[in-house]
Amino acid sequence: MIKRISILSIGVLLLSLFLVSCSDDNDNFTPTTEEKDMGYVFTMTNSNTSNDLLVYSRDENGNLSLKSSIATTGVGSGGGLGSQGALTLSTDKKFLFVVNAGDNSISSFNVAPNNVTLVGKYNLVGQRPVSVAQRGNLVYVLNSAGATGAASIEGFTFNSSTGALSPIANSSTPLSLNTNAAQISFVYDNVIVIAERATNLLTSYVLNASSLPTNKQSFSSQAPQPFGFAVGSGGKIYVTEASASSSVSSYSVSTTGVISNISTLTNNQGGACWAVLNNAESIVYSTNAGGNTISSFNITSSGVLSATQIAFNMGAGNGPNDAGLSSKGNYLYVLAGGSDKIYGYKVESNSLTSVAGATMFVPGAAFGLAAY
Repeated sequence: MIKRISILSIGVLLLSLFLVSCSDDNDNFTPTTEEKDMGYVFTMTNSNTSNDLLVYSRDENGNLSLKSSIATTGVGSGGGLGSQGALTLSTDKKFLFVVNAGDNSISSFNVAPNNVTLVGKYNLVGQRPVSVAQRGNLVYVLNSAGATGAASIEGFTFNSSTGALSPIANSSTPLSLNTNAAQISFVYDNVIVIAERATNLLTSYVLNASSLPTNKQSFSSQAPQPFGFAVGSGGKIYVTEASASSSVSSYSVSTTGVISNISTLTNNQGGACWAVLNNAESIVYSTNAGGNTISSFNITSSGVLSATQIAFNMGAGNGPNDAGLSSKGNYLYVLAGGSDKIYGYKVESNSLTSVAGATMFVPGAAFGLAAY
């Protein structure tokens, strides 16, 4: 009898320990930032006396709070840059690149879950940087050169462990005079595309084995003033056209840099600026500075723009331009240059719902936005 009781007691004890262990694991479990869908939203002050990166923490409900202001150690332009990609996150979201248009430099930042720190500032050959692109171990910068002079591009190698940049010798390449170039982006590892607003051109380069731009090709935009663009899979790009009627066009880019139009759809909102593609690549959003609205465009699996609607009417005077989606695509953030605010919206397919706790005031010269 004693033996049986002892065995039973041991069994009960082991079961109790197992249950306690499971309970302790559950009680002490702390979701990661990614699991809780938390992240950051960034903009820059763009002051013509200094330039600071403004870092906003984003909670799982889309609300923002100012976390820090960090000097880029560069100088801003003091006004709008007319571009997309002035702030660009690396593809792994661990680093951020920021243009300093006032002193012709870019700054690199390390983005950690609980801290954002400056890696360094890097001087450019060209003038007035407005857009940055990163893919793999390469970073390319678009210099608009202002109202006069030749726009140009130039490249850096990127240390994916430290975030440090090193200039690629002889990579500085001129575009043409008075292009008012608005964005540069990688479409493939060795193909970059530039939107030239004033010349109504989309220009591509193929990078050679030394990561130098070659095989320049230019293609006419389907509508006036190609501005910003979002890059999808399979070489598809979605370009906003900032004319009075405003539109978005989809294109296919080949591995040799040939750009072919797929479709064009007008939204009649005026001044389409930034293009943001949702994670499923089924919707592209455009911010319309002229119409004070955000439009959504439905996309078929072949890249055809099939319908457009107003996802949100921001109201007169807001002048939306820069925009970015959270990592999981649940929240869209927009910098409104007319009202000097950042707004946040919960994404529900073709409609957006305002998040009250995401409205943040920014300095008057603030420009550029990146989010995750």
